[in-house]
Amino acid sequence: MGSQNVLLITVDSLRADRILDTGFSDKLTPQIRDLTNGNIHFTQAIANGPNTPASFPSILTSTQALMYGGYWYLDNKRPFLAQALRNEGLTTVGYHSNPHLGSEQNYDAGFDIFNDSAEGSDSVANIKDRVERHLDPDSRINSLLRRVWHYFTLSTDPSAYAKAPTITQNALDWFNETWDGEEPFFMWLHYMDVHYPFQPPERFLEELDIDPLSKRRVAELNGKMQENPKELTEEDVDDLLKLYDGEIRFTDHYIGKVLDELEERDILDETIVVITADHGEAFGEHGRFGHHPYLYDELLRVPLIVHAPGLESRTIDQQVSLLDLSPTLYDLLDIETPDAVQGTSFAPLLRGKEMNEEVAITTGKGGGTLACRTSQWKCFWQVEENEVELYDLQQDPDELNDVSRDHPDVVAEFQEKMEAY
Repeated sequence: MGSQNVLLITVDSLRADRILDTGFSDKLTPQIRDLTNGNIHFTQAIANGPNTPASFPSILTSTQALMYGGYWYLDNKRPFLAQALRNEGLTTVGYHSNPHLGSEQNYDAGFDIFNDSAEGSDSVANIKDRVERHLDPDSRINSLLRRVWHYFTLSTDPSAYAKAPTITQNALDWFNETWDGEEPFFMWLHYMDVHYPFQPPERFLEELDIDPLSKRRVAELNGKMQENPKELTEEDVDDLLKLYDGEIRFTDHYIGKVLDELEERDILDETIVVITADHGEAFGEHGRFGHHPYLYDELLRVPLIVHAPGLESRTIDQQVSLLDLSPTLYDLLDIETPDAVQGTSFAPLLRGKEMNEEVAITTGKGGGTLACRTSQWKCFWQVEENEVELYDLQQDPDELNDVSRDHPDVVAEFQEKMEAY
C-alpha cells in the first residue's frame, strides 16, 4: 500500500454514537472527518472491555485482558504491537497520561520513547482503583469512594491527566526536534479530555452553538454524576452531554493539529492513521453513569476510523473488535503476524473484500462477567451466579428485553464459546 508509518490515536471514554449516529458529528469532529485519501468508518467496532484496563491489552497486544495473569500488568509473553513494529525498523513513540497505561503496568514495552505524563502522580488514583475493583459497583461504600474521589479531583488539578494541547505538543515536538524525516515511525497518542470530569474550554462549547455553563453548574453536574447519579434530572443529563460534546470538540481540534503536521510534511499519504477509543461512557442508560463494569453497548461500541493510502472512503457495518486492530496493522504493513495474537485481521474488509464476522468476546468485573457479541446478538454471562441474558440487537439495540428463554439454542452456542474462553 506504500505505507511506512502508523499513527494510532485513542480517545478515552469516547462513545461511538456521538461520532457516527448523529448529524451533529460533522460540526463535532470536523478534523477527524477531514482525513483525505481513504477514510473508512466502522459502525460496529467493539471494545473488548468497558474500561481502560479491560480494553487496552486488546488494542496494543491483540490478546484478551485476562490472558497471562490478568490485565493489571502486561506480561512479557504478550505480543506487543510496539515491539513487533520496532523489530521491523519503525521508531516507536508513545504519549499519554492515563495511570492505567504506565510503565508500572509494562505498557512501555517496545517503545523507543514513552512519555507517561501521569507517571509519579498516579498513586492516589491507583489506590482508589485497587480498592474499587473489589467493591460492588452499586454499594454505599463505592458511592462514598466516588464522592471522596470527586472532591479530591476538584480540590487539586482534576487530572493527573495531561490535556490535549500537551499530548499534541509532545507529538509536534518529536516531529520537529527528534525525527530525522527518514525512518518510518509508529506513534501512539492517547487523549484523556473526554474522560470525566467534563470541563471543556468555553470556546469549544460556543463552536457547537452551546451557551457556556457557569463554573458552579459544571462543578455541580460533575459532582452529581460521581456522588449520586440517581439525583440527576433530564436537564442535568442534557447539560452533561453538552459538556461531553465540548470535550470531544476540544480533543478533535488538537487531533487536527497532528494530522495537519503530517499533511504539511507530505507524509499523510504514507501513513496509516487509526482513530478509536478504549471504551464509551454511560449517561443514564441501564440506570448508570460513567464507565461501570457492565457490558452494554454504550460502553463497548466505539468509533473506529481508518485512513490508509489506496483505500476508498466508505462505511462498513460488519462487526469488528479492537482485538483485531493489531493483526490488521501487521497485514497492511506486510509484516508477519506474531503467533500469540488472538485477533483476526480485518484488512480484507478495508480492501473491499468479504470476510466472515468474528464473535467479539468482552470481559468486565475482573472476569466476573463475560459477553459474546455479534451484529445481531449480545449474550451476557454472570459467571459466579451462572446467570445468562440474551439481547437481540437488531430488534432491541438499547438492550432492554432479555430474550434468553426464547432462544436457548443461541444461548447455548454463546455460552459454549465463553466457557472455552
